Amino acid sequence: MTRYWWFEKITPYYSHGYHVIPIYEKRTPHQHLLILKNPLWGRFLVLDGITQFTEKDEFIYHETIVLTPLAALPEMPQEVLVIGGGDGGVIRELQKFSEIQKILQLEIDAEVFKACQKYLREIAGDYEDKRVEFRITDGAKFVSEAPEESFDLIIVDCTDPIGPAVALYTEEFYKNLFRLLRPQGRFIQQASIPRFYPETLPMAFKRAAKAFPRVEILRAPVPCYGDEIAFITASKDGSAAAEPRREIRGRFYNPSVHRASFSIPSWWEELLR
Repeated sequence: MTRYWWFEKITPYYSHGYHVIPIYEKRTPHQHLLILKNPLWGRFLVLDGITQFTEKDEFIYHETIVLTPLAALPEMPQEVLVIGGGDGGVIRELQKFSEIQKILQLEIDAEVFKACQKYLREIAGDYEDKRVEFRITDGAKFVSEAPEESFDLIIVDCTDPIGPAVALYTEEFYKNLFRLLRPQGRFIQQASIPRFYPETLPMAFKRAAKAFPRVEILRAPVPCYGDEIAFITASKDGSAAAEPRREIRGRFYNPSVHRASFSIPSWWEELLR
């Protein structure tokens, strides 16, 4: 079987190298898709040359983007909208909570979903669950047309703001999220890795702040990314998320990790200025 070194170009001056076995490759209508396997990280998904997750550490990202807002909401959500996340990891985490009655997932690229279902099925949720509705559609277009106050929680599990994800970081998009949320609803979105892409976090934060009364930043240490990843979260009523309202525990996430994740370093604060 073919084995070779594959390098993820992080910046013009830095890259990550993986000794890999190629599993699958396809150029979809939206992006270049790779699934590779490494002895340390297991199988991993690459979109447009950027590693999205690995089997070894995906639970850190998925628990952070799901369990943090679930613990911060005043009540457990009944209806959840997921934009992106075609790998199914967010669905897996949401399905652990019986209080959730409906999960609508929107994925723009059918080929990502098909490939992950075939080659990374172990990390995905159960799409036979009657609570889950999966649609191949444009998430930005959907939120511009959907009825207001439709969801208690919106999780934007997208790629960085390149390619099809650019529309998920605009002022218009955040204003539509605000409109779709119920009065005590909340959204969360990944905001890239400040060490390598310092422009993304302040851009997302400032645009979201034009739609929401309070936007907060949190972080998670995902080893395969090479540094901490940032997230932004906001509630429609302006309530804070830094103190969990209920105890939830995962392989990575717990109430102490929740509180600590909202303590951001001074140089991140400088980026926002």
